[in-house]
Amino acid sequence: MFSLRYLQTLVLIIFLTSFHIEAKPLRKRTISEVQLMHNVREHKQVGERQDWLQEKLKEIIVASSKPQHGQSGNIKNLFSNYAFGPNLNNR
Repeated sequence: MFSLRYLQTLVLIIFLTSFHIEAKPLRKRTISEVQLMHNVREHKQVGERQDWLQEKLKEIIVASSKPQHGQSGNIKNLFSNYAFGPNLNNR
């Protein structure tokens, strides 16, 4: 039979070997894969910023279109000025 010291050493070697194998990636990523992941992350961040800005602009437009102290605000004209430019009403 094996001695206890031999068995402990064998278990330790197997554990360290399996730990070392699991810790290593299977392969390094190529530069194109890294660049692609960077581009995807950047594209996602740009989209999130645009969504955030769009929501803030909607809040500002809605808040500024509400009549304040007797002023009459026409929301249709306000949106057409922002969306299509001020020259749309002159046609």
